[in-house]
Amino acid sequence: MAQKKTKQFGKLAPKYNYSLNPYPNLKFSKCPIFEKKTGQRKLPLLIHVDPIHLISLNYTNRYCSNCDLLIGHKHEIEHHLTKTFSQLKPQDIGNNYLIMGTVEKKSWRAGLKQPQFFDELIQNTHDFKSYEELRMTMAGWFHKDQTPPVMTPSLSTEWVK
Repeated sequence: MAQKKTKQFGKLAPKYNYSLNPYPNLKFSKCPIFEKKTGQRKLPLLIHVDPIHLISLNYTNRYCSNCDLLIGHKHEIEHHLTKTFSQLKPQDIGNNYLIMGTVEKKSWRAGLKQPQFFDELIQNTHDFKSYEELRMTMAGWFHKDQTPPVMTPSLSTEWVK
């Protein structure tokens, strides 16, 4: 069987499975897979914001050590992006963005003192093993043949044009 080749942005080995929680009123204190209590991991996330911005955001994620899962909360990340871009490039607030992976802490700290070149950043980046946006089903009573409808996440209030 031939192996499927995937493109990789960072030069370091992929690390962590990543899930983005788009529901501002729901927090994940338990892992959605193992249903065990989650801890926290503060890691620099590498975020690409259109058209050409790369941001390293030191963000505290929920973390499940059983499945190596990081859970980020979309509204918190967008709040930090809005604060950052309101000072740098206010016209780019509300643009599409993608959380690409994690940056080595040592490299992130060095980047605070002196901006890094693109190649240096790539050399110190871990892609995610997997990336998904979480979806929750509605609670309530449903017929046994009926599947519960998926809740629609609320729209962003800060990260908008």
